[in-house]
Formats: sequence, structure tokens, C-alpha cells
Amino acid sequence: MEEIWTQLRCWVLEGVPFALATVVEAARPSPRGVGSVLAVRADGEAFIGSVSAGCVESEVIEAARSCMSDGETRWLSFGPDSGFPWEVALSCGGRISVRVERFAGQATPEILEALIQNLDTQSSGLLVSYEGSHCLIDESGAASGAAGGLPGDLIEAARSHLVSVAETVEIDWGESRALLRVLRRPKRLFVVGAAHIAIHLVGFARSLGFETIVIDPREAYARADRFPRPPDQLVCAWPEEALESFRIGESDCVAAMTHDPKIDDPALAAFLLSPAGYIGALGSRKSHAARLRRLGKAGFDPETLKRIHGPIGLDIGSETPAEIALSVMAEIVQIKNLDTK
Repeated sequence: MEEIWTQLRCWVLEGVPFALATVVEAARPSPRGVGSVLAVRADGEAFIGSVSAGCVESEVIEAARSCMSDGETRWLSFGPDSGFPWEVALSCGGRISVRVERFAGQATPEILEALIQNLDTQSSGLLVSYEGSHCLIDESGAASGAAGGLPGDLIEAARSHLVSVAETVEIDWGESRALLRVLRRPKRLFVVGAAHIAIHLVGFARSLGFETIVIDPREAYARADRFPRPPDQLVCAWPEEALESFRIGESDCVAAMTHDPKIDDPALAAFLLSPAGYIGALGSRKSHAARLRRLGKAGFDPETLKRIHGPIGLDIGSETPAEIALSVMAEIVQIKNLDTK
């Protein structure tokens, strides 16, 4: 749900009634994975998000309208042989199952404030839905909402799931099924250097749901007005100073883009000492070889230095700043997707 929150937030704050359709099972080559969400306004005239490539949304929207009328949760299954009167119904050969229910904030008003706070602050959490009752469990394990209306052992199972698995899943519970909807922090992209390529890179990254942090000690570059779509954070400081306030994790990425060893190398060193999922640096093969020699002298062994993608980006014959930014973002997404398979 966090992937559509920017658009969905207006509906929530304005009290617009809507239903949520969630992919709870997906067999490749399905167009959307488990956890993908489609929000449907009660009248069915507007929707946000998707549960397929657009081929089954009409059926899901009708189910959502019915759900809003009678309050009943519904399950729909789609596949290449589902018997639809149109040929495009998952013609990719995949299969999906979709759960459709009223939005938890409307079914359980007391959970609404906690849910908005969680999504606005981009915090991790887990929303439990079971037989019309809902509970939000935050990063600390604290439960908000109708916890009293849910089985205690289900809440404990949800807490364990958030810590150990952290993927949206639907599970059999009693005579029904419970949805454990994981709300994850967005992946972060640190961009070191705020030159022209970084401007495009931030735009691509934000479109793909990444939180963006741009770091550059040069005041002439570190200005928000240079970005048509500003980063989430713009830090005018040397990387070694700026990165002290961040705890770098496995889902974090960095693109060092300045060509200046005084700026790029300290940033790369900080990320090499972390479990960051992607480390890339702009520059030719010759300049990258020189970079590896410098970092080697700083104490990094050859195996560790292999973590740096350089020259950065996929080879798509890039020539313009926008194309270079596209190649970098494509490589980051490729690495992210390969790591999750």
C-alpha cells in the first residue's frame, strides 16, 4: 500500500470510501507480485494502483463495488483459462488470487491515525486484517487499532512475521484467512554529487518509489531549485560528515557521481564498510581502475572492491545526462530484482 500512498493519502484524509484489492497469490509469469494493491473508490469510477497489467482490473473493480455495498471480503482468481469473454485475461500464462475488502481505516476508525502516521513517516509496520477486524503493528511491536477483536495468537504470529519474514502474505487462520500486509520503508538511494546527471537520477528514483538523499559539499550544486523534482533530502556537507547520521542497511544504494576523489572516495569507503545492496561510481574504466588502486591503498581488499559497479550503469550506449541516469537506475533495479528472486 505504501507504493500508492502519495495518491491514496488524499482519499484517506478526505474520508473518501474505498476498497483495497491485494494480490495474495501469484504464479509467474504474472504481471504483478504478491502484495500489489489496487484501491477502488466506492462508486467504482476511480482507482489507484494495479493488480495486473490492466487485463483483470474491470472484474476486480466490480468486486470492490460489491464489497463496499455489503461489507463482505471477496476472493478472485485469474489465470489463462479463467473463461473470461476477452482474450487478454492473464494471457501471459500466470495466475493470481486477489483479496478484496474495505479499507481498514474506514472499517476500524481508531486505526486510521496510527496508519496515517506510519505511512507518512515511511516507517515499517504490519497491518493485520481478519474477519473485518484490523490491527496495525509498528516497528517496536506495539499494536494499534482493534487488537482486542483479533485472536491474541494471531497478533503474536504477525509480530514474528514482521521481524523474520517481512513480506505480505495471506494465511489460513481458524475457519477464515488473515492478511498480514507488510508496510516497508522505501529503498533509499544516496546520490553523491548534485550535477546534471544527479538531477535526472533523482527523478527516475522517486518515480520508482525510492527515497532519495543527495549529498554534495559544493553550495553551488546543493540547491533544491536545481531539481525539477527535489530529492527527499539535500545535504550540503562532505560525505563522511553527512553519512554519520544514517544507518546504512542492505536495502540502501549509493551512486557516486562527482569524479572527484575527495568527494566520491570517502562515500564509497563508508558504503563498502556497510551491508549496502548496491554501490556504483561514475567514471571511465581508466578512472575506475585508479579509484580501485586508491581504495586498495586505504585498506580494502580486492574481493570487497568488486562490490563497486564501475563504470556505473548498464551499457545502453548512453550519451546524454538523462540516458546515463537511466542506465544507472536500470542497473540498480536489475540488482534489486535479482536479489529478491
